[in-house]
Amino acid sequence: MNKIILALDTTNLNEAIDITKKIKDKIFTVKLGLEFFNAHGKNGIKEFNKIGITNLMLDLKLKDIPETVYKAIKALEDIEFGFLTIHGQGGKKLIGSAKKAASEIKSKPKIMMVTILTSLNDSDLKDMGNENTVIEQVTKLANVAKEMEVGVVCSGNEAKTVRKIIGQNLLIFTPGIRMSENNKDDQKRVCTPKEAIENGASKIIMGRGIINGDVEENLNKVNNSIKT
Repeated sequence: MNKIILALDTTNLNEAIDITKKIKDKIFTVKLGLEFFNAHGKNGIKEFNKIGITNLMLDLKLKDIPETVYKAIKALEDIEFGFLTIHGQGGKKLIGSAKKAASEIKSKPKIMMVTILTSLNDSDLKDMGNENTVIEQVTKLANVAKEMEVGVVCSGNEAKTVRKIIGQNLLIFTPGIRMSENNKDDQKRVCTPKEAIENGASKIIMGRGIINGDVEENLNKVNNSIKT
């Protein structure tokens, strides 16, 4: 099965749909985040549903009190999607509320728990009063994910550690993926597609590395790099 989730970090609905139509049969699904959702809301998601994308990753990274998260997810009843992100640092009650709400809406999306954003490093955590290193914090959150039985979103660098903790049955999605020749942009913890898969990632999330330039050619490069 295809390993690539295409991140469409844009407010341009027509462009996002056009790109998706070209390569939807060559990717696992697309990821739509706050930038897109704030611009187009559920109606934007429905446009993807119309072209057959019903398993998309809705990357809202919810983090609020449990009841608010529950109601926010229940409000997504009328769209089709396969995965929804929440922040693991919101706590077990938040995760439990998210799972309950997800089980009660039509799509029944899988909850994916974000560990530490790939734009952060050890120094950033320390600045926020967290004395753990990134890998220490990710390890703690991976244990929470295992207990709560939810998938994990983490850097490919930590995927091997997470996989050992959560076992083979839970999903790991890895953002911050770059081909070796690509710029890191705003990411601090990156790795290549092949490294992420070898470390235990179920799927890799890529945006700019595929979209910038010839989309189909870039996609073929990524797929070939995984296979070799």
